[in-house]
Amino acid sequence: MDKSWKDNIKSESFWLRSLFMIFFLMVYRVVDILVLLVALSQWLYILLSGDSNASLSRFADALGRYVAQIIQYLGYHTEHKPFPFNDWPGRTTQAQPVPDNHEDAVR
Repeated sequence: MDKSWKDNIKSESFWLRSLFMIFFLMVYRVVDILVLLVALSQWLYILLSGDSNASLSRFADALGRYVAQIIQYLGYHTEHKPFPFNDWPGRTTQAQPVPDNHEDAVR
């Protein structure tokens, strides 16, 4: 805490970061609606076909990682700005299934 709050108010980097935070808060709200649309689309697809849509699942996975990046940036966990200032989150390894009960998770 070497700097006083007056220095922080005058800091160009503080105000630039603040603008990026406002931008990513708005993006987060749009992505929130997009998550709803993806979930409804996947639900409808499963209802009609009996199986999930692999492309939609991959997109939902990337969307989840994107939301995590936004939250990490907004929470000052990282200075790494999410998409569109960096690459869209790429595909990772296949997710491990979650155990049905806690006892299986402990083993």
